[in-house]
Amino acid sequence: MTKNIIEKSNRSLSIDMVKGLSIMTLFFLHFENGVINTDYNFFIVRSQAFFLVVGWLWGMSTNKRTINDHWDKRKIGLVRPYIILSLLFIAFDLIMVVTNLMETHILYRDIYKAATLKGIGTLWFLPALLGGEMLFIYFRDKKKSVRILIFIISILIITAYSNYFQKVQSIKMVGWFLSTVKSVFEAFVYIYIAYYISKKNGRRIFNNWSVYKLQTTGIILITLSFVLHNGLLGNHNLLGQVIFILANVCAGIGILLLFRGIESFKTISKPLAYFGKNSLIIMAFHFCLLFQLALIFDKHIMRNEAYEGYITIVYFFVALIIQILIIEIVNKRFKFIIGK
Repeated sequence: MTKNIIEKSNRSLSIDMVKGLSIMTLFFLHFENGVINTDYNFFIVRSQAFFLVVGWLWGMSTNKRTINDHWDKRKIGLVRPYIILSLLFIAFDLIMVVTNLMETHILYRDIYKAATLKGIGTLWFLPALLGGEMLFIYFRDKKKSVRILIFIISILIITAYSNYFQKVQSIKMVGWFLSTVKSVFEAFVYIYIAYYISKKNGRRIFNNWSVYKLQTTGIILITLSFVLHNGLLGNHNLLGQVIFILANVCAGIGILLLFRGIESFKTISKPLAYFGKNSLIIMAFHFCLLFQLALIFDKHIMRNEAYEGYITIVYFFVALIIQILIIEIVNKRFKFIIGK
């Protein structure tokens, strides 16, 4: 029987469960095309949840790591993987170009994106996370007025990007640079919000709330997020951006609390935690390698005019099997790729 109060632990399994759900949601949505009904946004837990989890962990930690300390840690855990993975996927592009399975401009595009920190495919997440963390650490102990000001400025930058990017998207160099800046400030905003929620309430919620309170609160927040995502969103002005951020915070914190309340259900927690612990590997390889192979296979072998329909679901499950094999190989032989 599930215990009424969850036992204290240094790291809740729910943290990895949230990361697992988020990365598998992105995995599925990157592969699926034309099957899922898009009238409603059912997939409300996405990349923003990763930033929220980081902020939540910062809030529960007593570690007052400085920027220099954090850089020493992250240059191994984020910078090294970014460089190694970028070179790996550029090499993949080169092979595809030489074998006439990919156009040359894609190779040049990915080289430029890697060099400018826009990132090849999903690798954008690594510079965004590092930049967001650095901003957070720098402003964490500043005066309250300064913290509020940089928070407001960050939201304004994100809003400006959402409103005006269409005017410069044809100029790729400018567009990619703005995207990188926006991603850093977006990461900062979610880390900042989750940190202050967790700092004041994280330990009490995780250690003292009953599983029923966790589950109920989690479901309420997830429901609120669904309503916000599907009922009140629709434009990119300042109000729309604030609602979007609020919806993502409700989704991320809500699923975190729900998962904290169901950690003992191993049939759910174990697979999600497995994917969460290996989220960096999945994030990089599912899109930059496996999805590109699916596109090539669909076009050159299946001879389909467009990548769409139920065949994309088949590709997803095949890619999932291959992805698990990649996880095991990387963890056993090539841990340096992911900064370990």
